Amino acid sequence: MARAVVVNAAQLASYSQSKQFLLDSGYFSDNILCHFCASMISGLVTTAASMPVDIAKTRIQNMRMIDGKPEYKNGLDVLVKVVRYEGFFSLWKGFTPYYARLGPHTVLTFIFLEQMNKAYKRLFLSG
Repeated sequence: MARAVVVNAAQLASYSQSKQFLLDSGYFSDNILCHFCASMISGLVTTAASMPVDIAKTRIQNMRMIDGKPEYKNGLDVLVKVVRYEGFFSLWKGFTPYYARLGPHTVLTFIFLEQMNKAYKRLFLSG
């Protein structure tokens, strides 16, 4: 559940901010290119934000019992042990393939959303 919160919060907030930043730059208008670029930025931010939570989730799912006790107590314990024994940046191991999966997903999600919003406005709100 924590992963879903992080992914959705990062994805939605970063898309809105990225889109507004691109529009304010003067180099983009509110079109599919702007939506694509904002989505790719959002995918990058979402990947960076969600990977530590995803690492914790995966480690908990795959943990072993050591002397009759679980390897980890909770998600925070996973993060502390990973940073201590493997280094801080190991929380982002596999960043490129994760982004390669999440980037296109984010692009399709927001391009479809923008197209649906555009169609809704045209069909139901035009006067």
